[in-house]
Amino acid sequence: MLDQAVFRAVGGAKRVLIAGCGGSYDVMGAVPLLHALRTAGIEVELASLSFAQLNGLAGARRDPQIANLYAVGATSASPRTYCPEAHLAKFLDAAEIGSEHVIWCFDKTGVRPLAAAYAAVVERLSIDAIILVDGGIDALLRGDETSIGTPSEDLTSLAAATSLDIPTVLACVGMTTELREGIAHAQVFERIAELSRDGAYLGATALVPGTPACDLFVRALEAVFEGQSTQKQSQVHRWILRAIRGEFGTVEPKVWLSPLASMFWFFDARAVAATHHFLDSLRDTESIWDVSARIQRARREMSIMERTAIPI
Repeated sequence: MLDQAVFRAVGGAKRVLIAGCGGSYDVMGAVPLLHALRTAGIEVELASLSFAQLNGLAGARRDPQIANLYAVGATSASPRTYCPEAHLAKFLDAAEIGSEHVIWCFDKTGVRPLAAAYAAVVERLSIDAIILVDGGIDALLRGDETSIGTPSEDLTSLAAATSLDIPTVLACVGMTTELREGIAHAQVFERIAELSRDGAYLGATALVPGTPACDLFVRALEAVFEGQSTQKQSQVHRWILRAIRGEFGTVEPKVWLSPLASMFWFFDARAVAATHHFLDSLRDTESIWDVSARIQRARREMSIMERTAIPI
């Protein structure tokens, strides 16, 4: 069950920060985890590496000390402005999940500024564990796969969060939703097996329709999609939603759905980072463009795995 997998992942933590690691919609994956943890009496805060234009966003409060950190709540929700985080806060407030919700949003930067923002949030809120949530599975790759998807934001978050002396978990949801990015899923399972040998694979669990955590996730996605109906929306999370509802097979060109798409996979984020081929080279970056340039350079200079397929 979801709650058992989450509890194993965070150990004895009392106050957990769940952060979307690869863009504004990734924080949506926090919803079922938030439900499981809060039901068990564990306090939860939410954060997001945001794609929104935070500077000047109505209702957003910029931190006076950390320039790339903003507090975003329901007052920032508008159908005319892209900010899924604000609509998620609005949904959670209406669902009466705890008190008024703030989502700590990080501007897109390099690793060094993001690590400073994470450190500030962890210290101020007395956080004792972090869960990074990735919509998709490219965050767990090691860097030499045939395709590594869209890695810049994921790797920035992974490097920043694992720079802190605090237990950190990587949670991935949306397996098989990234075929358009060329992900070779045989290599994904090879990576999971490698992490399992290292004791870094913490387990997997399904989002099961009819369970409170899954149903809350579905309602949250529907509410945010409705609130952002005129804005860009996450195809990955639409496909996760369709997989939860039982759709199967090639539902669109280069989109193959199965029950794998609605499963969470948990990993020791520090081990994922330690076995990545070039993550350490990103740690002193200042901008997201620096991150992208270094990823491209590293990929040019390394031997890339040949595409493999699953023989079933």
